[in-house]
Amino acid sequence: MPEERVRCQVCDALNNPGEKFCEVCGVELKTGAKPAGEADVDTLLQELIETRTESAPPKDKGSPLDIEEDIVDELLDSLVVEEKAPPKVQEFECPICGATVAENAPECPQCHTPFAPIEIEAAPGAPGVPTVFPPPPGVPAPEPVAFPAEAPGEEPVAVSVTEEDLSKLRVSPGRVIDFVVVVTLAGLVVTFLAFRMYSLDAIAANPMSLGAFLGITAGGLIAGIVLLQLTTSAIAQGDRLVKSGRYDDALGHYDRAIRMGSRPASAWTSKGVALKRLGKYEEALKCHNIALRLDSKNEIAWCNKGDIYFRLNNLPKAVECYDRALELRPRYAIAWNNKGAALAKSGKFPEARKCADRAVRLKPRYVAAWLNLGEVLARLGQRSEAEKCLERARSLTG
Repeated sequence: MPEERVRCQVCDALNNPGEKFCEVCGVELKTGAKPAGEADVDTLLQELIETRTESAPPKDKGSPLDIEEDIVDELLDSLVVEEKAPPKVQEFECPICGATVAENAPECPQCHTPFAPIEIEAAPGAPGVPTVFPPPPGVPAPEPVAFPAEAPGEEPVAVSVTEEDLSKLRVSPGRVIDFVVVVTLAGLVVTFLAFRMYSLDAIAANPMSLGAFLGITAGGLIAGIVLLQLTTSAIAQGDRLVKSGRYDDALGHYDRAIRMGSRPASAWTSKGVALKRLGKYEEALKCHNIALRLDSKNEIAWCNKGDIYFRLNNLPKAVECYDRALELRPRYAIAWNNKGAALAKSGKFPEARKCADRAVRLKPRYVAAWLNLGEVLARLGQRSEAEKCLERARSLTG
């Protein structure tokens, strides 16, 4: 009688006689196994578990960390530190040859036009400690500046700096266009009547009258086109966006003006103002530095640079920038007010009062200057005079 085939107790497959392991699932065959469905599955599973345990490497009993391997991998991944990308270097065009120049380059690489060295300004996270280029060999490094600290419990000095409205930095083109239209029409009327151009005989007798009439018309048209271009210029559009509080949108217009070479110093200054209002002081300082490289007599850039130092609590540098602006424009009321605010913040109230007095004399309707003057007078103990200043400020805002 032929030997019977052996049935697997797990997968129910038939195996040839004499086989020790199932050809289908690989489980060890047992003679006299129970029919399918009656196998002791619990016993088989226990054998599989014991086999898996014996094949696994033993754990270190002395290790204090008995955690899963995937958790370890996750922890290691969290410790990976990505290297920071180097900061982007600002560039500007040389005003002489138009070559691209890095912001800290000592001269133009093409025409070798020298530029004044500038400082690498302090980052917003480290106010009052600007980093400068290393001094030449043999020159000692400058000592760090110590800033006055307010006494414990003393109220902070409530002074503020202001900036010039960008819309006032340039002539309003809309009003100028209206003026050009009126002047052109008036010129045409005067020419028409003076040369009696209502009479064909008069025109034939004096053909120059027709030339004058057409010349005035052409001049007014050209002036209107030029001013229309000014109204749609990139800087003007950026200024309007800044005035409406859309600072991020304005940056694109200023960058376009810089690329086009349209009044680059003004474009860099306006871009610095927008960045300052966004709180990006480090980038704003770079913009004002480039503007001053292109035009060192840009008093507005000097004043705005002082405002950034004021916000970074680098008060000596702020006063220095305001002084540079006042050297270029002695009747600059905003610079006088802001210098007074920086001096008051430094605790130099007598000097601050002189600056605030000068600001309100130059600009009697300057509300911020009256408020700062009132604060300084109160710090000097002149309460009645301080109240008068505050009343004046209140009446101007009412």
